Amino acid sequence: MEANRVIPLSHLRNGESGKVIDIAAGPGMRSKLEALGIRKGVIVTKKSTILNGGPVIVNVGNCELAMGYGMANKVKVEVAYK
Repeated sequence: MEANRVIPLSHLRNGESGKVIDIAAGPGMRSKLEALGIRKGVIVTKKSTILNGGPVIVNVGNCELAMGYGMANKVKVEVAYK
């Protein structure tokens, strides 16, 4: 049986993908994330992160980008699991 879970982008495992369902941030940060291509409905794949709150590297479409751990924590993604 397959179900979905909602977690912050920062909590994805390396190589795991999720669909953005919410951005729990103010208008300024929302604008920055949208400029990077991160908006509701987009699929993101976490590539890597550095321990203890370092930057999070993600793939969005054909682009690879880095964002701060706090910013990645505000992006809520839906992940399917079995």
